[in-house]
Amino acid sequence: MTIITPSSQDDPAMSDAPPSFRTLTEQAAYAAILADLAGRDRGDEAVMIFREPTDPDAAVTADAMTRAGSVSDDQYARLLAAADRLYAPPPVTRAVAFDAFGTLVHIGRKRHPFERLIRQARDRAEALPSPMVQPIGLADYAAALGLRHPDAELAMLNEELTTIALYPDTLDALRQVREQGVRIAAASNLALPYAAPLKALLGDLVDIWHFSFDAGAIKPDRTFYAGLTAHLGCEAGELLMVGATWRDDIVGAVEAGSRARWVDREGRASHARRFIAARGLGDAYPDRLSAGQITELELVRSGINANLEHIHAQQWALEAARLRQILADASEPEKATVKQALDNHYNTRDQPETSRAGLMRNATATISARKHA
Repeated sequence: MTIITPSSQDDPAMSDAPPSFRTLTEQAAYAAILADLAGRDRGDEAVMIFREPTDPDAAVTADAMTRAGSVSDDQYARLLAAADRLYAPPPVTRAVAFDAFGTLVHIGRKRHPFERLIRQARDRAEALPSPMVQPIGLADYAAALGLRHPDAELAMLNEELTTIALYPDTLDALRQVREQGVRIAAASNLALPYAAPLKALLGDLVDIWHFSFDAGAIKPDRTFYAGLTAHLGCEAGELLMVGATWRDDIVGAVEAGSRARWVDREGRASHARRFIAARGLGDAYPDRLSAGQITELELVRSGINANLEHIHAQQWALEAARLRQILADASEPEKATVKQALDNHYNTRDQPETSRAGLMRNATATISARKHA
């Protein structure tokens, strides 16, 4: 059951309407968590980030909080860390990794031939490595399971492979990323036979192919992501993962230290997930939000970033005026100290403004006060 308020789909991020929930229990947990966060140190910031988690780590954390119905100390620390990231310049993206099936391509007729073999010899399959973590074909896997030649399953596999097709927005999205000079990876959990059709469809638009059968690890395992960033030659924080599976592509990437965008083609995202969801690949990169997803805090941050030099000049002038007034009112013994402070302040006039923390904290307090008024 999904509970959706009448206005929550119109402008979910910019309104005070509560998000959609899957159950009444989840809705009650959300309210209880808001009350818990409000009573803690830096409560206003925690509440704002929980309500509007556009940071992927915050979205994953908020989603987990709501499902658990409680706030652990680790989750609270992660929520505050996400709040602190609002004060910093936007992260650099040096590589974008796309999940394959369900994100870049889809299978027209799913027949699940490997699963069919596993059902026929489940005990033996449990004793062997999964075909998802070893480069093995269908016939060889059947032989390893002690089964006869898999004629029927091979026909099913061929039917799947011949119906693999691109989503309409795939090629344009990859070209847009390529035009930004950003490296592209296809990073997917799949068995060996599915790799060749994928490479044929995507051609030279992909720089790195990172598949579970080669990596020996399956998303969301951190080993998978460690191998991915190593192949791409980037740090975990410089990678943006784009995928359609919440646990594998979003939680997995965030737990490995990367950023993520969730592809929600059917628009079914609820609660925290909607803040980092993209209806199509064109909205997933550059790492930006659609107009309907931009929160008040995001608008404030973009305004601060765009006008940082002007804000710095204003603040510098106000501080200079304050010091000059103190100097005018100071006694003779105090004048030398105040004069030195004023001289020190003048030396900062041409220094670029880099700190956004104070500005963002003030904005957070103002927004929170208005929401609770």
